[in-house]
Amino acid sequence: MLTRATISTILTAALLSTGCASSGESGSTGRSRDLITQTELMEVPHSTVFEAVRALRPRWLQARAGATFQSRQQQTARVYIDGQLRGELGEMWNLLPTEVSEIRFMSASDATTRFGTNHIGGAIVITTRRR
Repeated sequence: MLTRATISTILTAALLSTGCASSGESGSTGRSRDLITQTELMEVPHSTVFEAVRALRPRWLQARAGATFQSRQQQTARVYIDGQLRGELGEMWNLLPTEVSEIRFMSASDATTRFGTNHIGGAIVITTRRR
């Protein structure tokens, strides 16, 4: 049986090794980990926003486990377009990169603070050009 100290050590090591996907720090490319700009979208040709995100920030599409030991359910990010909840990742197949101004990833805690509960996988917030 694991003690609290052992569990705490394991969790701390896991968090330190994975880093924070939602921090504003730049990766090795000098681009923000949590933001895709219109300029960046136009640099690499993709036919849908889903394909662009998959190519530019694939970690945003990964399912994440619940934060507690009782909740082992995995969930992907929820998609918001111009402030409105649209649903799951599949919604991004319906948008063209030319229609988008920016795409931002929010961690589970940030998304819960802004939008409420049920954001285990975080949120992908898309701002369109037509807004």
